Amino acid sequence: MASVISANVTSVTIGGEDAPGLQAIEYKIIRNRQNIHNIGHDERIGVLYGPLYVTGSLRFRSTSPYLDKMIETEIAGFETEEFQIVVQFKGIVGGGRGEAVTTVIFDGCSVEGKSFSIDANGVGISDYTFTATRVREE
Repeated sequence: MASVISANVTSVTIGGEDAPGLQAIEYKIIRNRQNIHNIGHDERIGVLYGPLYVTGSLRFRSTSPYLDKMIETEIAGFETEEFQIVVQFKGIVGGGRGEAVTTVIFDGCSVEGKSFSIDANGVGISDYTFTATRVREE
C-alpha cells in the first residue's frame, strides 16, 4: 500500500532530545566509485566501489541550542562527542494519519558547520551541516 510521508507528523531527535524548530532535513549517501575499462574499448567492463559516507543538513527556525553547543565545544578546541539523529518518518498510510512509515538512524554524527540567514519577514534560519559514520533504516 502506498504511503505519503508528511513533515507535519514526522518526528526527529538529535542526541536523544527533541528538535524543536526543525524546518527541514536533507541527507545524501555517497559511495566512491571507480570505473574499470578494458584497454582499447571505451565501454566499462566493471565498477570498483570504495568507502561510503553520509552528509546532510538540518535547517532550524532560529537556532538549535544542542548543535550550537557542539560547535562551541569544537571552536574551544575540545573534542566533541558524536551524537545520533533519529528521524521517524510518519505520514498518510491507507487513509490514516501519523502512522510510522520508516525510521532512519544516523550514527556517529558530528557537526561540520553552520550558516545563518534572515529573510525579509525577519525569520532567522540556521543551517547546520553534518556527517555521519553510517545510516540505518528500520
